[in-house]
Amino acid sequence: MRILPVLFLAACATTTTTRPTGGPRGLRADEHLDVAKHHDEMARDAAQGPRNTIAFPDAAPVPWLVSWDAGAEHERLAAVHRSRAGALQAAYDEACGDRPYADVSFSPIARHATGGWNTSSGVILYLPTSAGPADRLIAELKCHRAWMMLQPAADMENCTLDLPGILLDARGSGEGITLSIVVRDAKLVDELHRRAAHDLESGAHYRRQQRE
Repeated sequence: MRILPVLFLAACATTTTTRPTGGPRGLRADEHLDVAKHHDEMARDAAQGPRNTIAFPDAAPVPWLVSWDAGAEHERLAAVHRSRAGALQAAYDEACGDRPYADVSFSPIARHATGGWNTSSGVILYLPTSAGPADRLIAELKCHRAWMMLQPAADMENCTLDLPGILLDARGSGEGITLSIVVRDAKLVDELHRRAAHDLESGAHYRRQQRE
């Protein structure tokens, strides 16, 4: 399993955590692998002990026996988590291809967005024409969102794109690009507003640093 290295960057920056806690979209790929490793250890422990057997000789007219192979169950769960980690890696490979790591690990919203406003279901962000064309911008957003599912990152709880059920729509003109981000779950609208404001602030800080 290939999990990309993690570096510290300005927006949606990265450090790893040893406890599989997951995020709004579930466990990251490396967390699935941690859980799989745990089940591997449990399977080895179960293999060294007696088979789990429960007998109920007096519970029914005909005596019967129930057996459960705990080791096999842990092996199954380990395989499930490895499969899910592999699916997340495959999604990243499809969305990002051979894009440079410095590009995929830095949110396009923080890199480009210069302003915006809240709506009842999400946010509208304004980006310069240099962030386009629209198809390329959407591809960059999809790539960054896929990258975030490989492993936990510091400050990821403030990243606009790391929310479940978001819809993106980019429209460009000669004056600029408007990016609409809508979240399906109404309970997450306020959180989307907060994260978008954080990305705008981080982006402004990043651009000030670039000018200095």
